[in-house]
Amino acid sequence: MPDVKTEAIQIDHTLYNRLREFCDHENIRFSDFLTDSLENALDSENIVKPLESEIEKLEKKAVKYDYAFNRGFQQGFLFLYLMFNGLNVSRSFEEELKIVRKFPAEAPKGEQIGLF
Repeated sequence: MPDVKTEAIQIDHTLYNRLREFCDHENIRFSDFLTDSLENALDSENIVKPLESEIEKLEKKAVKYDYAFNRGFQQGFLFLYLMFNGLNVSRSFEEELKIVRKFPAEAPKGEQIGLF
C-alpha cells in the first residue's frame, strides 16, 4: 500500500465508540467508512440543491391546485344551492377564463421527467 499522507483529528470518545460499534455491526472497515462519509458530505450539497428546488416547485403547484379545487367546489356548491332554489345562473365564457389566465398550465420540467 503506498504511503498516504494523513491528518489526525479529535472526536468525542462516545461518538468514536458509536462509530466503531456501527462499523463492527455492519462489517465495514472504520477508516473506509469515515473516508466515504466525509467525501459524501462534500458531494451532498450538489445533491440537495436540485431536490430543494424541486420541492419548492411542487409546493407552488400544490397551492395552485388547492386554490383551483376550493374554487371549483365553491362554484359547484353555489350552483347546486341556486338550482335547488329554482334560480338559473349562467356565466359568460370570458368570466370562466379568468381563472385559467390567472394560473396558466405549466409543462412539467422536473428532474424525473427525463426518466420517461
